[in-house]
Amino acid sequence: MLRKFPHLFLVLVIEGGALMAVELMGAKLVAPFYGGSLYVWAAVLAITVLGLTLGYHAGGRLAKKRPSETKLFVALGISALLVLALPLTASISMALTRGMDMIIGICVTCVLLLLPPMLCFGIVGPLVVALMSSQLETVGRTAGTVYFTSTLGGIAATFFLGLYFIPVAGLRLCATVTGLSLAALPVLYIMKMLFGGAKPGSSAFVPLRRDKSIPATAKRSKGSSKKSKSRKPVRRSIYLFAVLEGATVMAVELLAARMIAPYFGSSLYVWATVIGFTLLALAIGYFAGGVIADKYGGPDTLLWVLLTASIFLMLMPVSSQWLTIAFVNITPGAAVILVSLILILPPLLFLGMIPTFLIRKLSARADSAGSNTGVVYTISSASGIVALPVFGFLVIPRYGLTMPSIITGLAVGLIPLVKLIAGQRYISLGFIPVVLFSFWATKTHQPGKAVDVQYYSEGLLGQLLVADVSKDRFLFVNRTGQTWVDKETFKPKWDYASYVRSICSKSPEKSNALILGLGGGTVANIFQNSLGFSVDAVELDQRIAEVAKQYFALNSKVNVVVDDARHYLEESQKKYDVILFDVYRGEAPPPHVFTLESLTRTKSLLKEDGLIIVNFNGFWNGKIGEAARSIYKTLLAAGLETGILPTPGDEAGRNMLFVASRKKQDFHTLRLPLLQHGKEVDIEALFENPQKVDLTDAVVLTDNKPILELLNIRAGNAWRKGYVEMTKRFYKEGIPLFR
Repeated sequence: MLRKFPHLFLVLVIEGGALMAVELMGAKLVAPFYGGSLYVWAAVLAITVLGLTLGYHAGGRLAKKRPSETKLFVALGISALLVLALPLTASISMALTRGMDMIIGICVTCVLLLLPPMLCFGIVGPLVVALMSSQLETVGRTAGTVYFTSTLGGIAATFFLGLYFIPVAGLRLCATVTGLSLAALPVLYIMKMLFGGAKPGSSAFVPLRRDKSIPATAKRSKGSSKKSKSRKPVRRSIYLFAVLEGATVMAVELLAARMIAPYFGSSLYVWATVIGFTLLALAIGYFAGGVIADKYGGPDTLLWVLLTASIFLMLMPVSSQWLTIAFVNITPGAAVILVSLILILPPLLFLGMIPTFLIRKLSARADSAGSNTGVVYTISSASGIVALPVFGFLVIPRYGLTMPSIITGLAVGLIPLVKLIAGQRYISLGFIPVVLFSFWATKTHQPGKAVDVQYYSEGLLGQLLVADVSKDRFLFVNRTGQTWVDKETFKPKWDYASYVRSICSKSPEKSNALILGLGGGTVANIFQNSLGFSVDAVELDQRIAEVAKQYFALNSKVNVVVDDARHYLEESQKKYDVILFDVYRGEAPPPHVFTLESLTRTKSLLKEDGLIIVNFNGFWNGKIGEAARSIYKTLLAAGLETGILPTPGDEAGRNMLFVASRKKQDFHTLRLPLLQHGKEVDIEALFENPQKVDLTDAVVLTDNKPILELLNIRAGNAWRKGYVEMTKRFYKEGIPLFR
């Protein structure tokens, strides 16, 4: 097949890579205005799948008529122009949606940005299947090979672009390279038509055995009409399987990422690993499903595939926790790869078999393969669109991870079980003990006295956990500490809070203060109660605001704004005396918040004598401190006088505060001096000497090159390492990684 259609295989690799490139770029292009929250990623995924769904349908319709390479390369040419225009389209889209409600604006922007190119990409698969399908006996293998090849291109793009090319080379260059790669395909096709002696459109591949397959269907006996009538319910059940597969794949991707996050975090590498193994599993499944469908096309085969997938789904909650603990003594990078491999690959591999298996079942003739490919993937993708918001915003936040995983597995396996039992395949009854075990394994022993869980939920930012340990109370996001206080007095235990209190006491009472990132609200309370400020606190996750009020005594006078930090900065016109950046997603700082463009916008909201304070991790020297030094360099590039103020302790246990202003400030005299061991300390003397700072390897962070998370990987892993020990302790106390 590769020898016969080398140019189509090249098309599939480039198209698959471009598809993932556009999806990744879409999220990053939207971030400078709408941020990088789950809302953005959900919209990007949903619109991506919607565009592909429409494309699959259109491609199936085109393949049903006379498929030609001309139609294929026209679609690729249009997609190339759309990809080249992505940065401009993003700017125009965000300008048009300025002032809209955030969620509506995100959705409209993603539709304008992603729907057209994704529709073009969706057309490719069904057309290529139609062009390559020469005989009925190999339809399944052909469809599987097409989507296997395309998905391999997507895997390569995910790792190369997501982890390196986009952060380092930049979004504009990435869009240019991707667009030109797509544009090269129709150019080569035109050259082939002009200099290869063929006329445009004449290279359409006509199925070689079409004449044989037609009489085979025409020579049926009179009873064939009965068979044709009996085919309708079979087809309905086949379409039901396509619905189950599409919805379940999307659910598994969401569930698996959330199951891994409480132990391994949600850093760039973790997400890349999850997405990479998701694509790898589906790619193998597409190919294997086609091969199996051609060799073993009986109805029982599909039922066994579904039943096997359902077993792995129901075992995900218990296996993920067991695997995490089993690999506790190896390096985090190797551990997350092994856990993802064992957790994600088996269920998605079997689910990936289903579309190509269904295409083979539906194709009565080789020349119907392309149109059937469009139908199956349209149904599958459409169900995925529905599953994404249902699981992401309703099911997981309300019911957690364990029960949705088990119920999803049960839903996938119930119909196959009934059909197999009806067909006297009694070995399938082994499914019942698996169901009973999965429900039994959800029971955990009662937590010990050392840890008292006050609150738990899954939602927008992942897992939130409020736990009392001895005399302390912690707020965890994905098991990384965000707030640490005395549970009786709610006095903060981290030193940076007292440093911020003293620095900001330079501003008079009734000053306007903006806090980006609420957490438990300890700094907001300091600003409101101790300093007498009027406080606006921007927090993306509504749950955190509620937790801060209920469990950390947040002052009711604090005005909590539920919004993304960057979006608030872009939309706000209010001037502030103090602006504090205290934003983290677990151990990861949001890249879109600390760019030159973002800090320049922040400067425009600052009063003449106002202060901008950035709270960052304490790693400063060597490669591990490259992210912090880049934050500092970016503040300087924004035209801000910036001081470096480390809190006490070693790098792993301290914070680094960057204190910036329009003009140099004097902190010798403050309303509330800094106290250390009961004695006043001149905070001015604690600032680092800027003359000794080496910024040779630091970079100015920009919207075009969102590299901060990549620079912070080492520091983030080191920060999380301490919390891993606490997570182990909690697990021994009977508190599972998730519920």
